[in-house]
Amino acid sequence: MRTITLLLVAVLGSSSAWAQTGPQMRTRLLTSLTNTEVEQYLKRNDVIFIPVGTVEPHGGLPIDCEYVGPLAYAIKMAEATDGLVLPGMAYFFPDATIVGRGAVHVTPSEGTPYLMAVARSLLRQGFRRQVYITGHGPSFQTVSPLVRQFYDETHVPIVHLESSAFRRPGPGVASGAAASPTLPVPGFSAFDAMLFGAYVIAGRLEDIPVNLAGSVPEHAANPGVNDLFPLGPQSGTIGFYMSDATDHGGAPRPITSEQRAAIARAGVEMIEQTVRSFDMKGVLEAMREHDKFTQQHILPTYGWIFPR
Repeated sequence: MRTITLLLVAVLGSSSAWAQTGPQMRTRLLTSLTNTEVEQYLKRNDVIFIPVGTVEPHGGLPIDCEYVGPLAYAIKMAEATDGLVLPGMAYFFPDATIVGRGAVHVTPSEGTPYLMAVARSLLRQGFRRQVYITGHGPSFQTVSPLVRQFYDETHVPIVHLESSAFRRPGPGVASGAAASPTLPVPGFSAFDAMLFGAYVIAGRLEDIPVNLAGSVPEHAANPGVNDLFPLGPQSGTIGFYMSDATDHGGAPRPITSEQRAAIARAGVEMIEQTVRSFDMKGVLEAMREHDKFTQQHILPTYGWIFPR
């Protein structure tokens, strides 16, 4: 997949701003459209964003927050590029957080075949450019095999984007300023604010509880695993379980509805700003060019290597 990788590297650093593209639609969610509206859309475009999430403990946030985060980015990306969004892909690999009973555990070897079936269907339906968006570190273990296997089977390139890529500062922006904006409520991080904002974009802010307090119980730490984390998300990969569910997101911190709204406003602004600075149109054009090269050059030249 070197061709698409090089093309993506070329566009990820772009900071060109863009607004909503294409005809106004009452929603970008595929499942909220009628079949007539889907048919009309496919006459002009072939782009669909698929947020892939997890359901797991995350402090005082709902357990699907690492699905809602990618969903919010997918909605904003779809609005900006005249794409659609396939919602509902929430139940995938949570990794080490299964010590919390809120975690729904689906292994990568179980999740990838399901995504393959969905991807095949989307291609048959007419969605040739599929963008899978994740926000959970271990999600690459499920989605990366999908991207490679789908290309080998169909010779159509699809893309996986980790949503942290959208939060990289653009040229001329200090990384600290982009990653740590001033928030209206002390003790909350920029990542927390982004997730609050995601619930606004998804129309679900009320799902974040107010006046809910918790504590972190005394529990043992695993120093060996902690020493491996600095090696990177794919280097030093090792199986483990967290010592307590609060190791992921901490304990719930009580906030008022006014504080929740203030944090969420900051988060929506963060998401919209990062989406404006990310050249998703360039990514989609790179996918089109890579697809064209595959069909016009690779397959006619090297078709003999593929099983009939």
